[in-house]
Amino acid sequence: RKGFAVLLLVLSILHWIRANEVAFDLSILPRGGAAPAAKEEHAGWLEQDLEGALAQAKAAKKLVLVDIYADWCAQCKELDEKTWPDAGVKQWIAQNAVAVRIDTDAKRQDLAAKLQIRSYPTVILLDAEGRELRRLLGFEKPATMKAWLEGK
Repeated sequence: RKGFAVLLLVLSILHWIRANEVAFDLSILPRGGAAPAAKEEHAGWLEQDLEGALAQAKAAKKLVLVDIYADWCAQCKELDEKTWPDAGVKQWIAQNAVAVRIDTDAKRQDLAAKLQIRSYPTVILLDAEGRELRRLLGFEKPATMKAWLEGK
């Protein structure tokens, strides 16, 4: 019984530390190999710069793909790990859109009301003028995301 109680105590402490890392954007405990991969999957994406994405899209005659996320959002992380790295999704984005990631929870709260964000993740496809074409809420697998991007 004492061993089990100690194990629960240790697990509770580790869980508390991880929760505080997320809440305060800290890095206390070592992380696995997923963190660098997440950065790689967003190579070429703009960060927090909707205005810049719109300007680039207008110049290149492309659409704007907006990934609205929050650091604490599990489905957002799932999109980062499973959907955005997919070769077909990446290819569609490269050919058709300027992609931008925006944290409207912590970094760009000014855009939350403007973009009418009510849940995370929210993926929005805009034309180069900033007009919304379509919106997707929650996690979607790569095949579903690609079909949605293509308007199917």
